[in-house]
Amino acid sequence: MRHGLASARDLALGVSPWVPRQGRYGLDSITTAELGRAIGRGVPGARLESHEVVIDSRGTTDRARIMLRWNQAGTDAGLPASAFAKGTSTQVAPRGIVSGFGCHSYETRFFQQIQPSLEDLTVRPFLARHGIGGRYVIVFEDLALRGDVTFLNADDECTKEHAEGVIDLLAKLHGRFWRSPRFSTDLAWLETYSRRPGYPFMRQLFKWSEKRFMNQDREVPDSVRRLTKTYVDNQDVFVKVWESMPMTLCHGDTHLGNTFSDPDGTAGIYDWQVFHKMNGLRDVAYFLMHSIPTELRRAEQENLLRRYLAGLAEHGAGGEVPSFDEAFDRYRLLTIDGWIAIVFSLAAGGMQPDDRMEVTAVRAINTLMDLDVEKVVDAEL
Repeated sequence: MRHGLASARDLALGVSPWVPRQGRYGLDSITTAELGRAIGRGVPGARLESHEVVIDSRGTTDRARIMLRWNQAGTDAGLPASAFAKGTSTQVAPRGIVSGFGCHSYETRFFQQIQPSLEDLTVRPFLARHGIGGRYVIVFEDLALRGDVTFLNADDECTKEHAEGVIDLLAKLHGRFWRSPRFSTDLAWLETYSRRPGYPFMRQLFKWSEKRFMNQDREVPDSVRRLTKTYVDNQDVFVKVWESMPMTLCHGDTHLGNTFSDPDGTAGIYDWQVFHKMNGLRDVAYFLMHSIPTELRRAEQENLLRRYLAGLAEHGAGGEVPSFDEAFDRYRLLTIDGWIAIVFSLAAGGMQPDDRMEVTAVRAINTLMDLDVEKVVDAEL
């Protein structure tokens, strides 16, 4: 009850046109002086002379590239000519969602506390702060300055090489935080998904989205229709199953569009708004069903899963890694959690371009059918 009241309060603060100290947050709160200190720290004589915020997009968050002009000492030291930033949405509804679900506070705390343990897997922050009501701002490196970085969209054709790179990344992420003692110390605030801000709303939104999605003019196999309704009618049962599995830190939204390929071919990932404690196979299932073309997934999913388990053992889980058969069963079961995210996105609209989401929906439906997920879900009830 208290959890739901807190979410309702945060949602109300998010849609409010004003909250205390909101001037410290958002893209217009960034000053030249603080950027110079954050980025030029440790470079003798470097001074940022000016910066320009160039809006890239406005949506769930406002995003911008920041053009930086350094004095000669900063230029000679090779300090970056640009950075990237995201902050408080200027649109009411997205700001309410971000606040109600705690996305702004979680992502800020990720960069403040967790990113140093994962700096080889994600972007480097320069500054990050958050307030109440969805107000926040984060400035981080402009990945384009690394060189030949490949950026991807959710509906792109993932290659085998990039799929292997993402699997390696997830094994490192999950291995480093496997049953982490930090979950009881400095990361005690990090919750499972069912205890994250906004979850009471999400339960209801999943029920609403199932009805809306199934009433849309689309071809959905009967077994997938039944599977979707089974999930929304039994969410509490599945939450208990998810949370009985060994925990690690999960990204939570591992679709292809949140990944990139570095110049050396290794994979990276960004957009940490919905990370939480969960079994790592949830991230794996989410990625495979959303992001890999069907024929490639059919050919490589077992190899990719074995690669993940080997990497997970190497990077922290050791002998606690499940057998392949046990992991494959978990993978099959956890695809339903990834599927409901697609149902919600297509029902709500506007979270990703619809044409991209339609591609991921086809991939996901093929996965659910290939793996006979209805059967494995029924066995849990």
